[in-house]
Amino acid sequence: MAIGGGSIGCNTLYSLTKLGYNNVMLVENNKLTSGTTWHTAGLVWCLRPSDTDIQLLKITKNVIDRLEDETGINPGYINNGGLFLASSKVSSKM
Repeated sequence: MAIGGGSIGCNTLYSLTKLGYNNVMLVENNKLTSGTTWHTAGLVWCLRPSDTDIQLLKITKNVIDRLEDETGINPGYINNGGLFLASSKVSSKM
């Protein structure tokens, strides 16, 4: 199995190895977290297009939260928070 090197891919690889799988490989065509993960560093949004995405991100957040206790390595994650903005066109004809 090959997976990408974003936050979900890294979490998947970590989780699979914890379950005892040893024939897994993380494949990234650039550098780790250079895909969609880089532009949301520190943001683990719970507003996603599908329930599956939401569950994957919750699991990833849980792994990040306990990673230092399990491995002794501080991942350096800081949950920065965020803000969603919404807008709509206003009709000039009322």
